[in-house]
Amino acid sequence: MNTPRVQARSQEVWQRPFVKDHQKWCDDFVIELRMRDVPGRVIGEHLGEIEAHCAETGETPEDAFGDPTDYARQIQQEGAPERVSGVWKITVLSAAQVLAMLVGTAAVAPWARGEQLSYDAVQLACLGLFVLVLLSLPKLLSPLMRHPWAVGLPLAALVPLVALGTAASDRFGLPALLTLPAPVLSVGLFVVVGVLAFVEGRELARDLDDDLVTSPFASAPRAPEAGRSRRWMAVLVPSCLLPVGYLVLATFSWIYA
Repeated sequence: MNTPRVQARSQEVWQRPFVKDHQKWCDDFVIELRMRDVPGRVIGEHLGEIEAHCAETGETPEDAFGDPTDYARQIQQEGAPERVSGVWKITVLSAAQVLAMLVGTAAVAPWARGEQLSYDAVQLACLGLFVLVLLSLPKLLSPLMRHPWAVGLPLAALVPLVALGTAASDRFGLPALLTLPAPVLSVGLFVVVGVLAFVEGRELARDLDDDLVTSPFASAPRAPEAGRSRRWMAVLVPSCLLPVGYLVLATFSWIYA
């Protein structure tokens, strides 16, 4: 039986030759379990079982276990309900940042004109709908990956529709339901975005160190350090993206106010 040898020290699954040989199948399998908040250690154990079976039988993962997403759902439903909350934490933090950025940058132009920021009923409804979609992303990501056109196009169309609805409501002359001081919002919400970005970065870094998808099998002959650099890029880019975007949007809003 040609089964991989167990070693005390585990390694990330992405260094396994088996995973590299069946990258697409393994990626879909891991993403589905990640979206269900299954811990990295548990995911690695399942991948180890799959690798051992395929090594023994000579089958591919697709031949032995079928569609990776369906198989991931099946074993997750049959197994113990062990969970981590990283996906939802990151989603809530990101949604809060986007909301703060939308409101904060919208206040820049009124600030430049010496006015206050006001929202009518339609604008508040559009803003709430947009935030609701952001909070639903963990549930939408899996069907989005399986049906990118059927799910992705309506989601992509939602953003300009919300923007158009917000802009069109100004022409209706609707009374303002909420009036806020523009300078305080612009500066204060930028600070909020920065703080949330820092918290999000810490959460992503914690996941990198404490919730890696590890294999219980022996390490590959060499494990390139480039993988760690890519992982830290996955922390820095999402954490810095919204604060930088806030500054860019605020600058253009002030210039063209």
